[in-house]
Amino acid sequence: MPTLKPNEERVKQRREDVMRRALRARNFTEEELTQEISNFIKFALSLREIEIQWESKEGKKDDN
Repeated sequence: MPTLKPNEERVKQRREDVMRRALRARNFTEEELTQEISNFIKFALSLREIEIQWESKEGKKDDN
């Protein structure tokens, strides 16, 4: 059974990645920021089209 304990090394790597990206974004022009926001919104809206199938207790797939 998988553990729910977080992988400390992966958490550290992810934090460093977020900080690097945040520092890089500080130098973006308004146009670049607008493009980044637009890309994120498009990505978020695309998630609505993904069908998630959960496995039920009987082992059959369930769309809820």
